[in-house]
Amino acid sequence: MTRARLVRGAARPSVSSVTDEFTVREGNRRGLEAHTRLSTVLAVARKLFLKKGYAGTSLNDVVALAGGSKATVLKYFGNKAGLFAAVIADVSRQFVVAAHLEDIEGTPSEVLEEFGGIVLKFYLATESKLAYRGIVAEGHRNPSMAAAFYREGHVRVKLALAGRLMAWTQDGLVSSIDAEDDADLFLHLLRAGLYEKRLLGIASPPTAHEIASRVSRAVQVFLRGIATS
Repeated sequence: MTRARLVRGAARPSVSSVTDEFTVREGNRRGLEAHTRLSTVLAVARKLFLKKGYAGTSLNDVVALAGGSKATVLKYFGNKAGLFAAVIADVSRQFVVAAHLEDIEGTPSEVLEEFGGIVLKFYLATESKLAYRGIVAEGHRNPSMAAAFYREGHVRVKLALAGRLMAWTQDGLVSSIDAEDDADLFLHLLRAGLYEKRLLGIASPPTAHEIASRVSRAVQVFLRGIATS
């Protein structure tokens, strides 16, 4: 693994590069302790941001529950915005791994149905909605945090899907001219309706049937658009 180097004025590393700085080798007690401490900070920050929101959470709150020092948090995350961005990166990374898109088998329609269901449920989760609301409320004050949220969240999922679209195009199953843009459009199709209403707080939690229906409709419209063969 490559050690993360912090350069004055440079963007803070993502959560994976922060924790990877401490390669845990046999007998590397210091590295193990540092890795565990940073993981604890992220876990505590995640719970606090979910419970109290971005504005209601302070670095002092995080340190009080996670232990360690505020100086350590500032060293690796820069400020509260950097810590929030790292939490979002961690959540998104875990989601992409859990979604196992590369392991889903079947026709493009079948794969998109399964993956779309996973993605929409993730979007609808309380944690995801609160994170989005926090970004909308605070992003204009911290553009770098908003950019990190977009990059580590939406873009990660988009690129995972784009890779599958490229493979299908090469196999002649679909005609995707721009895989990344098409993946972006599909993810926004999923968000239309159910997610938008839940985000605004004007609808009750959807049923499993409503989620499945929304995903199915999005898949049908999307595949017509990229000319399924």
